[in-house]
Amino acid sequence: MSAFPDEAFLSAIPVQVLASEFGEGGTVILLRPKILSPRWGWVLRMMKKPTYRVKLDARGTAVWQACDGARTVAEIAEVVTAAFPEEKDTTLRTALFIQELARGKFISLFHRPNPVS
Repeated sequence: MSAFPDEAFLSAIPVQVLASEFGEGGTVILLRPKILSPRWGWVLRMMKKPTYRVKLDARGTAVWQACDGARTVAEIAEVVTAAFPEEKDTTLRTALFIQELARGKFISLFHRPNPVS
């Protein structure tokens, strides 16, 4: 059993798939529809509050903003390490947070195809 995060995960490219807005102090608030299925989207129009509002702290905001569709998980961890040099286990913590964002369908993870030799 390999340790998390492995090379495959670190080379994945996270892409934001849900909306966000800025909150207090420049942090980000993620906006996730309470129903993700397009089939049931009509129900959202009937709801008074159709979205969950997930407030991120400064570290979470840094991760979210670095998920630009160009950087890999490893590159995002480097950005977060530079922004928060006093924190320990930045790569692991960043990878775990990105994994949770993917589970919650806030982001999608893509892998670059291997070059053909």
